[in-house]
Amino acid sequence: MTGAGERGRPVALGALESDVMRVLWTGDTPLTVREVLVRLNAARGGEPLAYTTVMTVLVRLAAKGAVERTRRGRGFVYAPLTTDEAGIAVADVLRRYGGAAVAHFLAAVETADPDARRRLRRLLDEQDGGA
Repeated sequence: MTGAGERGRPVALGALESDVMRVLWTGDTPLTVREVLVRLNAARGGEPLAYTTVMTVLVRLAAKGAVERTRRGRGFVYAPLTTDEAGIAVADVLRRYGGAAVAHFLAAVETADPDARRRLRRLLDEQDGGA
């Protein structure tokens, strides 16, 4: 988000932000800035990224609601709040529009194919501890 307010521009990830998220998604535990930096530089060719660049990207991702920032010792660790970029987009829509987004989604599912409705019911049952 760019400080545009609750209903500002949608959260969009830049190329470097997407690269950082991919590193976080492959981690089993929250990662430090240094750990993200090492993994990013190992995966990239060419000029290595600076520590401060990766730190800035992680702080911005936390501000966008894409990662959770938790104090560990004297520093912070970062963990993804979703499993993919689609999850980031959904979280952003829910944050900006709340219940109205859910109502529109359910209205759209109502006219969707039966298989989509079955998948949604199964997911809801799993969330409720059923199925």
